Amino acid sequence: IGLDIDRELRRERISRRLVARLDEGLIDEVRGLLDEGIAAEDLMYYGLEYRFVTEYVTGLRSRDEMINGLETAIHQFAKRQMTWFRGMERRGFTIHWIDATRPVEEMIQRAEELIYKV
Repeated sequence: IGLDIDRELRRERISRRLVARLDEGLIDEVRGLLDEGIAAEDLMYYGLEYRFVTEYVTGLRSRDEMINGLETAIHQFAKRQMTWFRGMERRGFTIHWIDATRPVEEMIQRAEELIYKV
């Protein structure tokens, strides 16, 4: 199962989601985890967001470097995911594409139909 979305719309949504995550307190979340004793080296392995924000909080990156670098890294990761899906199709695997512009409830329903053959 894959989500089908126009490349530019995907990029726009990724950028909006990053801004929202930062506005919702991602930096404070990382600071809190570090204050609770989670080692920065460990936290960096939990995902791109944690890696870049940890590097910012610990002084390895400026805020602008963190935001720009994270946005670029997420876009590159999404592109690699799409390349992987296309490669699977070329090797003969059937990918059931779900329109990512549909409401979430519809996408979930379609995925459940595919999984459970409802």
